Amino acid sequence: MKTYLNFLILLVLDKLGINAIFRFLNRNKIIILWSHGICDDNFKLLKGYDERHIPKSLFSEQLNFLKQKGYVFVTLSELIDIFSNKKQTKKIIVLTFDDGFRNVVTNAYPIMKRFNAKGCFYLISSLIGGNELLWTDYIETIVRNSKRGKFQFVFKGITVSYDLNTKESYQHTMKDIKCKLRSISDRQRKEHIKQFNDIKIDDVPKEFIFSNWDDIKNLDPAILEVGSHTKNHPNCINLVSNDEFIDEIRDSKVKIEQMVGHEINHFCYPAGSYNDEVIKNVKKYGYKSAVTIDDGFNDQNTDLYKLKRILISGNFLKFKADTSGSLIFIRRLKNFF
Repeated sequence: MKTYLNFLILLVLDKLGINAIFRFLNRNKIIILWSHGICDDNFKLLKGYDERHIPKSLFSEQLNFLKQKGYVFVTLSELIDIFSNKKQTKKIIVLTFDDGFRNVVTNAYPIMKRFNAKGCFYLISSLIGGNELLWTDYIETIVRNSKRGKFQFVFKGITVSYDLNTKESYQHTMKDIKCKLRSISDRQRKEHIKQFNDIKIDDVPKEFIFSNWDDIKNLDPAILEVGSHTKNHPNCINLVSNDEFIDEIRDSKVKIEQMVGHEINHFCYPAGSYNDEVIKNVKKYGYKSAVTIDDGFNDQNTDLYKLKRILISGNFLKFKADTSGSLIFIRRLKNFF
């Protein structure tokens, strides 16, 4: 019932011209869109769970829609220049991709070139060019490949038991374990994950495979520039020592710069986790901007280290409403009341 009601709301926003009104009202706002990857159309593994990889046919449809509506794509470096020189900001969009998955290179990049779209590719520096999975994908794969029945996870010395018997129970288990691991330090998280070392993973979707450095070097930075997404993808608010900030924020920048041969100026907070101390270190190590996962648009008054983004939706009607600003308005209205 709730799903059908949501569909009706999105349909009304689109067909009655409400999205068009909001698109006009927000024409001078800057939109930064984000996703994790652009997958093949037959990739269905995450459907109905966490659709962080958008099918490439839908991605093409979305970019075509934005071009028809008169949006202009820029890189983040171009956006910073627009802000610095107080240039016109009418209908500007930046595409961003988190983590460093290879399907951004193989699927998103060619489509972006076709539509003259631009953006930023945020890399987890320790994972580029290797076979290791992002820890969140690793946890999901471990749970997803487990047989039905009891699944146990030892967290802070306490055994937590989960019943795996339905699709929803598998999804709950994935989400709960990831949530627990995000609450602790990167060092503690790595220690906790060792309990799964004896579990063999045979089937890893190619959507979870990372780019290599040759892939990255061959990207035209005037189309898709690269930025840092830390070294190991920790929740940055869990970083406490100077050595940890150096390792995750400074050294990731240094590594990427060494590999691509030019300066890296843009940062992305993993899981949107940041505070004043994190921002201070991002500035300290020479980044010129940082993006959050805070929902909303940007303008000349937006803090460059708190840039808002809109998650690219796999629902085209929702995508239209999100990029117009109508859904942002509705969500804020609900919070107000």
